[in-house]
Amino acid sequence: MAQLKYDLDLNLKAYPNELTPDVADDYTVKVHTQSTPLTQDDIAASVAERLGDEPTRVQSIIKVFMEEVALAVASGYNISTDAFYARPMASGVVTEDELATAVDRDKVRVYASFRQGPAVEDALSKAKLHYFLQPAATGPHIAGMTSAFADATTRVPLPMAGGDMAVLTGSGLKLVGDDPAVGITLTSVSDPDTSFFIPPSKVAPNTPKKLQFTLPAGVTEGQWTVQVTTQYSSGSNLTKEPRTFSLPHPITVGETTEEPGGGSQGGSGETPLG
Repeated sequence: MAQLKYDLDLNLKAYPNELTPDVADDYTVKVHTQSTPLTQDDIAASVAERLGDEPTRVQSIIKVFMEEVALAVASGYNISTDAFYARPMASGVVTEDELATAVDRDKVRVYASFRQGPAVEDALSKAKLHYFLQPAATGPHIAGMTSAFADATTRVPLPMAGGDMAVLTGSGLKLVGDDPAVGITLTSVSDPDTSFFIPPSKVAPNTPKKLQFTLPAGVTEGQWTVQVTTQYSSGSNLTKEPRTFSLPHPITVGETTEEPGGGSQGGSGETPLG
C-alpha cells in the first residue's frame, strides 16, 4: 500500500434540526467520514512508505506498541501520547460484604477512557471544513403487524379480528407529541373511505419497538393499510413536525387465504412473541 494522502478536508453533513420546534431554519452537524475505514495495517504500510522502511517491520513495531499500551492501562497506568491519552476506569456498585470476596465482573466493569492528544487536536484545527445538506431523518419504521395471540403449539400468530389485541413492531414507533395526527390509522383497501384512528391513549405498551392495541370492532375481514404517525425522536425529544410511515403491504384481518403457489396471506411482519 502506498503512503496515504491526507488532504485535511472534513465534510460536514448538515441535517434539518428536528428537535427545536420553535426554530424553522436550524441544522445539526455531523462529520461525513470516509467510506473505507483504515486498519492498523493500513497505517503501518503508509508509515513504512513514508519512512522508506520495510512494511512488515513497521507493522511489528506498531503491534508491539499497541500491546504495550494495552498492558500498561490494564496495570493501572495512565498513558500520554501525541495522538491520545488513555486511563483505566472502573464502574459498579457493591456491598460492604462483597469487598471481602473476589471481584464479580458482572457487577464491576473495567475499561479504558480515551481522549484526543495534541497531535490530533492540532490536525483537526488545521482541517478545512465544508458543509453539505442532508435530508431530514426518516420517520418511524413498521416491521409488521400481527395478532397479539399465538397458537400454543406452533407459536404462529392467530388471525386478527376486530375487537382483539394486535401488535405493531418496528423502530421509532412510540406515539408521542401534541399533534392530533399522532396515532395509528387503519384504512380499508376495498373501501378507502373507511378508516379507524387509534390514539396514543389507547395503546399499551407504547414503546419505540412495540405498539399494542385493540382493533376497533368495526375493522372487518379483509385487507387494511397501516400507518403510524408520531413526533418521537429519541429519549424525551420530539420532532418539530409529525412523521409518518406506512406499512408497504396491507395486513389481512380474518382467516388467511391461500395464495398461488401454496403461500398464505395474513398479518404482515414479525411474530410478537419472538
